[in-house]
Amino acid sequence: MLRSLSRPTWGSNLVRTLLPSFVADVLWPDHKPTYKIHPTSYLDGLRGIASVIVFFCHYTEDNFNALVPSYGIDPEKPSGWIQLPYIRIIFSGRPMVHIFFVISGFVLSYKPIKSIHAHQLDKCYTTLASSTFRRAFRLFGPCIASTFMIMCMNQTGILWYPMASWSEQLWNWKNVVFHQITWPWEWDKDLLPGYDIHLWTIPIEFAHSMLLFMVILMFSRSKLRIRQASTFGLMIYCLTCGKWAGFEFLAGMFLAEIHILQAAAQSKAWESSDSAPHISSRLKLLKLLLHLSLIAIGLFIGGWPNHDADKTPGIRWFFAQTPMPWAKMDVLAPQKFWFGLSAAFIVWSVGEVDFIKRFFEGPLAQYCGRISYAIYICHGPMLGLYQRRVLGTEFIPAEGEPGTEGYKTAVAAAGIKGLIGVATTTQKTMGWFLGLCILGPIVVWAADVFWRHVDNPVVSIGKKIENACLDDFETPRSQGYSPAA
Repeated sequence: MLRSLSRPTWGSNLVRTLLPSFVADVLWPDHKPTYKIHPTSYLDGLRGIASVIVFFCHYTEDNFNALVPSYGIDPEKPSGWIQLPYIRIIFSGRPMVHIFFVISGFVLSYKPIKSIHAHQLDKCYTTLASSTFRRAFRLFGPCIASTFMIMCMNQTGILWYPMASWSEQLWNWKNVVFHQITWPWEWDKDLLPGYDIHLWTIPIEFAHSMLLFMVILMFSRSKLRIRQASTFGLMIYCLTCGKWAGFEFLAGMFLAEIHILQAAAQSKAWESSDSAPHISSRLKLLKLLLHLSLIAIGLFIGGWPNHDADKTPGIRWFFAQTPMPWAKMDVLAPQKFWFGLSAAFIVWSVGEVDFIKRFFEGPLAQYCGRISYAIYICHGPMLGLYQRRVLGTEFIPAEGEPGTEGYKTAVAAAGIKGLIGVATTTQKTMGWFLGLCILGPIVVWAADVFWRHVDNPVVSIGKKIENACLDDFETPRSQGYSPAA
């Protein structure tokens, strides 16, 4: 059976195209790609799990908003165990965005800084030029493709509501792409992009990628301690200015250099003929406890509620300690300050705790990492297409008298909510779980197909365009480019 499936036919190619990659790889093992674990693979896994949590967040807020508040915040409304601290992190999507940005700063900095430490400035500049050239393709290309598909679904009535004509719809889509999705001039403002509001982070990601590349270039010829001190100083400057994204990208750069220095020190110790300095078990334990504590604090802060932070036990202490200008900027600024700090410490500590690092290097997390950008892009339209059909509604009785003004007919029970009900917290939690069991595979399937047939090809197109644009004296070279950003 497997032998016959491995023969490349038109039908088998079509089936392989439409199947999730992990299914297709079993049916066609001869075509299964290989993925190697590299020194920063755990960041790919962390980014992948974070993208899944973002999907869980929007699913929960759209369909089970009663589960979003912190546990026990409203005595008149019963709370469920899923709202408890730490557990609620599974649908806390906002802090995951900040983890994305720290990881992007780390990954985009890693190769040029590694070249600086190897005293290969030419390679550093080549890597910076390549990353800068291809950054727009990497970030904007998949979003343009996805919003174009959403636009077509809108106009055909499959998703949301059509406009008066195709020309009007196309013009509207063009304005959204130009003035929102690819508009980097607002720096860290949520532009609420049409067609997919979840893409608000993309122009922020692009603008701060350019800032990061400029900072790396500026300090590429500086002494190590001067570069580290200057980077740390710029991080503090961003915090004092209320610029969370700038802090997070530069924090990623700072952590990347620490990672490179640690790896070099370990390698030197192994290669040295002298015995490496012995680290006592007590010191190892203290280091482990430090990083576990930082992760625990970060996960607790990650459960920061959308509302009533000043009333939530534990969170209200952090809320009260929020410094200026964050305390008075806007209602979301305090959580952004603490999310940024906790994201930097989580990214650092995850790489220092072996058993956590191994989890993010495992097959599940690595698969999520490969399709993470596709999950981020696809989960919104997939929820828009299927969540109401799957979840339905509970029975709603009629209001008023027939024939009188304001009369509303009864709404029949339908979907998971109609089957289970939403009267109690237990029913809501069970409905939340069952809905995920159905919608989760749909989102993963769509993201897997999008990753293979849109996301990856866009990366390849960007590389080909770059090579085509190189001057004759420049020898095209294959620069490794992680989709982590």
